[in-house]
Amino acid sequence: MDPIIKLRFAKLFVVLPVIGLIFLSVNSELLIPKGYQLAMDGYVISRTMVLIFTLYLITKLGYWMWERNEKH
Repeated sequence: MDPIIKLRFAKLFVVLPVIGLIFLSVNSELLIPKGYQLAMDGYVISRTMVLIFTLYLITKLGYWMWERNEKH
């Protein structure tokens, strides 16, 4: 694969999670499904933790690809 394409994917893996996180921070009601208003605390906490961990892994992958591409 071309190094320029790899660098673009790496930048995409860094920027998209940040944009998604900002969007979900503004629209937090998207994390609460319909009909769970009474039992939403545990659901929202667990779903938020999974979301944060997934965003962390995607961002880490992007930085790894970015640094790997700059070394070559």
